[in-house]
Amino acid sequence: MRLMMHEEDWKLMFDLKLKLLAVAIGCLLPVGVYAQKQGDKRPPKDDNKVVVQPKGERPPPSNNNQGDKKGDKRGKP
Repeated sequence: MRLMMHEEDWKLMFDLKLKLLAVAIGCLLPVGVYAQKQGDKRPPKDDNKVVVQPKGERPPPSNNNQGDKKGDKRGKP
């Protein structure tokens, strides 16, 4: 007897959750459709540009703030 009451309560709760889920989907679906119909108000994208390094030019010198390791004998006997 007691098991049947719990089973009935479970079925009732399951049906309630299912109905709430259906109502939530029914409310959120039109909102998403309405948001898509508003249009895209962003500015148009520029065309892709390929940047090519000019031939014949040397790259800038390295920015090494550690100094030259080969000839640096400071602080060593």
